[in-house]
Parts: sequence; C-alpha cells; structure tokens
Amino acid sequence: MTQYDIAANEKEWLALRSKGLGGSDIGSVLGLNHWKSPFQLWAEKTGQVEPDDISDHIPIIVGNELEETVARLFERESGLKVQRDNKTHYHKEFPFLLANIDRKIIGQKALLECKTTSVFNKDEWTDDEVPVSYLLQVQHYLNVLDYDVAYIAVLIGNTNFVYKKIERDDELIEIYQAKAVKFWEEHVVKGIPPVIDGSDASTAFISKMYADDYQESATELDVRTVRLIDELMEIKEDKKLLDKSIKEKENRIKDYLGSRKATYGNSPTWKVTYDLRNRVGVDSKKLKSEFPDIYDQVVKTTSYKTMTVKGLK
Repeated sequence: MTQYDIAANEKEWLALRSKGLGGSDIGSVLGLNHWKSPFQLWAEKTGQVEPDDISDHIPIIVGNELEETVARLFERESGLKVQRDNKTHYHKEFPFLLANIDRKIIGQKALLECKTTSVFNKDEWTDDEVPVSYLLQVQHYLNVLDYDVAYIAVLIGNTNFVYKKIERDDELIEIYQAKAVKFWEEHVVKGIPPVIDGSDASTAFISKMYADDYQESATELDVRTVRLIDELMEIKEDKKLLDKSIKEKENRIKDYLGSRKATYGNSPTWKVTYDLRNRVGVDSKKLKSEFPDIYDQVVKTTSYKTMTVKGLK
C-alpha cells in the first residue's frame, strides 16, 4: 500500500480520485447506488462528463461539519481513540483501487467511518443493519489498507447515535474486487461503456447528458438498435396485457370489499385496504383564468427530451 498526502493540495487530490475507484464508487460499480449508475460512473471516470459538484449541498456541508462531532461521540461511547488520516491509500496489487478514510483507530489495524443521516433513515441502522453502499465502502477500505476491522458511526437526525463494528469479509471483498477490476480495466481503460441499465439513475443521467444537445437532424438506425426497438415494442405489448390483468384483479377485489361495505379485508396471508383518501391539488385552469398575474408568477416551464416510436409498416 502506498500513500499520497492530500493535506497540502486539495485540487490535486480531487484530480487524483478521478484516476481510480474510491469507496463511494463501489456501490455504483455494482449497480447498487440509487443516485449513480455504472454508465454514469464510467462517463465521469473517462472524462465524458464532469461529476456533479455537490460540495454546496446542505447535507454534504452538514456532514462535513459534523464529522469531528461524530468522531468524538464514537470515542466517548466506544472508549477507543482515533486520529485523522489525510492520505489517499492505494491497493498494493491494483493501484487504481483507492481509499480515503475518515479516521484511524489508534493502536489497532482498524478504521472509523463517520456518517450523518436523517431520522427518516433510522430503520436502515436498526440492530445489525448497515446500508449496503456503506458496507461495501467499508469493506473496500479494509481491502485497500489490508485492515481487519472497521467501525462505522452515525449521527441520526441529531437525536440518536449508534456505531457498528464490521469485520473484514474476504468472500465479499473477492466478489466486489473482481467486478471493480473488470470495470476499470475493461471499461474505463479501454473506453468501452458498460451496458446501460434500466435504473432511475441511468434514466436521469441520460436525460441530463443530452439535454442541451438538440437540433433537427436524423440518423440511420443500425441493426442492433432496430433489434432493440423490436424488443421494446414486444415488451410494451406484453405490458399492456399485464396492466389489463392487474386492473381486472384489482377491480374484482375492490368489488368484493365494496359489496360488503368493508374497508379492510383479512386472511392468514394478506391484509387489503380499500378506504377513502383525500388529495389536495391546484386547479390550474381556474388559477389562470381568475388570477392570471399570480399564475404568471408561479408557472414554470421545463424542457426535456422524450422518445416516441412509430411503426412504418
């Protein structure tokens, strides 16, 4: 393992991170990051796009400000002592696997990761639970630093504090490392994009990536893309049948409950609810006709690309 001192030059450190895979990248490599897909990660690592600058986002600012507080709470609750570690660590065999840890545990081959989260995410930390992206991040750090133990401490909504001890999992490390090495060597180094998946993260990224690239033009569809369109339309036809079948079964269940004037239905395996809900909305037509000045102030126009497919035979 080699090290790089980042304390003196933060810009150089940020540039260095783009030359490898850090702990926060592993979830994306494995397709487990809800906010960033493998395709987006590849586009960033190969310089196709600039990563979003989230340094001014409130959760990021708050998390950075509270990192020291979380570390001190961990010391108080665990009885262990920690120290900062302002270095980038490299994996001894695969130097593009990088690690930047929050703290080292003094006197042990162990590390500490400090987290903050909303109270709405408290269930993700109950008992022995740890969000999978954080678990992968920590195992990645244990792998790169060749440590045996990690601790992860989290301040939940400023009302609760917990920490967990995480042992090194060599089986999990072997699995993720193989995928990370393949991602870097087969996709990033060779410039070959990974297969685009159907995740919300990929959908949002592609829409954003090509949002400003608009002009009236045409291109010839290749055989592969035509095959994709054929498959897409077949699936959509199947989906229509499935949607119709779903609606039919929903309506029959509603009719069963409604005819018995029941709000709930119970069985040994299911509980179904059919009750009244209220939805509050704005009548935009009335607002525009009766309060045009207010409508002009609050109306918002957004531009986006949409795809349509039309058969020509």
